Amino acid sequence: MARQPPHSVPPPVPTPLLPGEYRPRFVRVFTRYTRGLFTRKFHAVRLAHGGRDTLAALASVPGPVIVLLNHASWWDPLVCVIIGNLEWTGRTAMAPIDVSQLRRFGFFRKLGLFGVDPSAHDGVRAMSEYVSRRFEHDPRPTLWITPQGRFTDAREPVRLRPGAAAIAARWSACRVVCVAIEYSFWLDQRPEVFMRVEEITPPRDASGYIPLRRWLAAMTSVMQRNADQLASLVMARDPGCFECVLGGGSARINPLYDWWLNLRGKSGAIQQRRRSAVP
Repeated sequence: MARQPPHSVPPPVPTPLLPGEYRPRFVRVFTRYTRGLFTRKFHAVRLAHGGRDTLAALASVPGPVIVLLNHASWWDPLVCVIIGNLEWTGRTAMAPIDVSQLRRFGFFRKLGLFGVDPSAHDGVRAMSEYVSRRFEHDPRPTLWITPQGRFTDAREPVRLRPGAAAIAARWSACRVVCVAIEYSFWLDQRPEVFMRVEEITPPRDASGYIPLRRWLAAMTSVMQRNADQLASLVMARDPGCFECVLGGGSARINPLYDWWLNLRGKSGAIQQRRRSAVP
């Protein structure tokens, strides 16, 4: 039998959670980078009217806020950065992510992301306890979470895991808001980001207590309604229904072709065709 090295160190015991390290200065720098990235990759980032007022009303809430998002794309966490920069610059952020991914991209910890092992039997409990400690310690904490727990198409029926509902049931004073996100092409060669925000009314019973099952039902219902209404707005293709958060200039064809058209006194902008009235 091979002998062990004299000073061998036992391997670390795996833990179900890797904590985040929120750094406001790093968040500010990363936000500038993210805004530039969206400006280059997307024609516009649009927020349905009324959403900014909802965010502004929650900005100074002293207690915890939980933000529920659908999870259709790799871009979703960066959309959160854009939303947080609109009205919530004074709030601290946290968000769960697969612990294996967080170990690969460790700088995300400085944004407040914490790693959870989805295969760990006590992963949900560890997440709930970690979030509770942060809720107790931070004056204005925000939990960003995708309660579907996996990538899903924006038009799929909403089915949620119970983690977010369990945290909301534990913190009766928390505010919960859902953000629906879609990515679609309108007129420009680049895609656009569309968002709609809706706060969830706490589903209290006569005693004022909100059990997990009631939170889960309310979250599922509002997320589904919010997604359906955003889908209708996107399909209507009416920019007047949205506030443009980033970009949103005239849709163009190609920089070189647009330049040639301008030399000839013509516009390269693509105009949206008015929809004819349905008889």
